This record gives sequence, C-alpha cells and structure tokens, in this order.
Amino acid sequence: MIEKNRRFLTVNAFAEKPYGGNPAAVFTQADGLPQELMQTIARQLNLVETVFVLSGEKKADFHLRYFTPSVELPVAGHPTVAAWCALLHEGLIDVDKRTVFTQTNQAGKQEIKVEKSKNKGKPIVTMKQPNPRFLDTPCTREQAASVLDISVDAIDDRLPIHAVDTGLGHLIIPVRSLDALMSAKRQIEPLRELCKWNGVREAQLFCFETFDKTCQLHTRNLCPREGMEDPACGVGNGALTAYLSQYYRFADNDFSLRIEQGTSVDRPSVVHTRAVKTKEEHKIFVGGSGIVMMEGQLLF
Repeated sequence: MIEKNRRFLTVNAFAEKPYGGNPAAVFTQADGLPQELMQTIARQLNLVETVFVLSGEKKADFHLRYFTPSVELPVAGHPTVAAWCALLHEGLIDVDKRTVFTQTNQAGKQEIKVEKSKNKGKPIVTMKQPNPRFLDTPCTREQAASVLDISVDAIDDRLPIHAVDTGLGHLIIPVRSLDALMSAKRQIEPLRELCKWNGVREAQLFCFETFDKTCQLHTRNLCPREGMEDPACGVGNGALTAYLSQYYRFADNDFSLRIEQGTSVDRPSVVHTRAVKTKEEHKIFVGGSGIVMMEGQLLF
C-alpha cells in the first residue's frame, strides 16, 4: 500500500518558450512505486511519456523508468531532459558543484550534462546516446511514400532510407521539401507495420528547409501509437544525427546541429545534437532546454 502522496512536475522539454516543446510528467522521488502502479499513473496523466526517477543504488546518480500510457520504454529522450530539469528545479542536484552526472535505464548507463544557459539561466541538458547501430533496411521509397501518403518524388533520392538504432530504433526518411514534410500523414496501422518490418519503433522524417533560419533541419517524429504526434524526439534526432554523420556531405568528424520540430502540432521545439566520430567510437549527443509548466500531487 502506498502511504503518502507523490509530488510531480510537468516539464516541457526542448522548449525555448512556454507552451512549446514536448511535455513529460516527472516524479523526482519515485522509490517504492511498483511497476504496475507506474503504468497506471502514466495512463492517468496521459502524456506522451511519464518518467519516474529512482535512486541510483551506487551504480549511477539516478535510475530512470519511462512509461507511455500503454507501455514501458527502455530509453527516451525528451523525458530525460524533463527529468533533469525537474531535479534541478527541486534542488536535488547542484550544478554549481558539478555538471556531469550518470543515470541508468533499461538500455544501460548514460552520461548526462546539466548546465545553466546564459539565456535567463534556463537549464540545458545534454545526453550521450548509445552507440548507433545501422540496421538492414528493406524499405523502398515507394513503400515509404505509400505509408506517408505523399508522392514518391517527395522522398529525397539523394540520401537513403535507413533504419538506425540509438536505443529505440528509428526509420530515417529524407524528404525533399518542407511542404512535403508537413503534408506527410501519420497513418497508425500502416506505419506500425512499416516500422516492425524494418526492425524499429518509429519513423523520423527530415528535410533541409526550415522555418527558423538559425536551424539546419526540420524534423517530424511519426510514432505508430495513439495520441498526438510527438512534438520533439530526442532519441529520434540522435538517430538522425548518426545517419547524417554517415551519409551527408557536411559530416565532418565533429559537427553540431540545431534542429526544429513540433510545428505540425503547434508546439515549436528545438533540439541540439552533436556527432563526434573517432576510430573507436561514434559519439552522439542530444540536448535542449526545459521549462517547468506545472506542479502537483498525485493523491493516494
């Protein structure tokens, strides 16, 4: 039996202004909550994801568990940004003493950097992603275009369609124009079959046209589950950055991107990514800001 109420916050991750970004509910002190109850709470709050922060048990500073309203995920990007912004807001970490932390989740151990930006002191959270895996990808331009309900010519044939796994698995689909990207449909059942066939969970579409000229890419994360389209996906943009470091001409050994997402659902978001390639490792970093929007208590 749970004997005390639990405080939670709603944090808009990858937001640069209030009401933008991707909201996640965060329970910063979740020790003692059973898995079944975590899933029930996530269903009650009904956000894209709810994250539960538990003690790290000496292996790391904290252990994070991520739940959609229907299933637990091994790793997730925007709830991680939200969680560390919440930990800072609640005074559970002190970035004046140190800025590099560690967390564990079902995907393993992850390095996290938390800093205060020069822009009104908002926190900036940067996550080191798992080493990318490039998967066999049977998907053709014709199949992708059919599922997205766009013309085959709208798929950019200068770059391949490729499945990349940085923790969840994303089908990276290059699109020629912003208009074509905005017109792509999220047809849940065909998309689910396409992703399953290519060994991934979600699709990450992108083009090189942007609304904000300070950004290099516009992306959309199309996930085959009920509910609103994901306004900002950290893991998906990490997979996309790994893909670009493999295939695109600006792919130096070390490059950074400012990526916009969320316009299609009126939740503008900005994701910062970086790729560093060495002989030993393909390092991908994903980061962004977060804004605490709500505080509350779950009553037991």
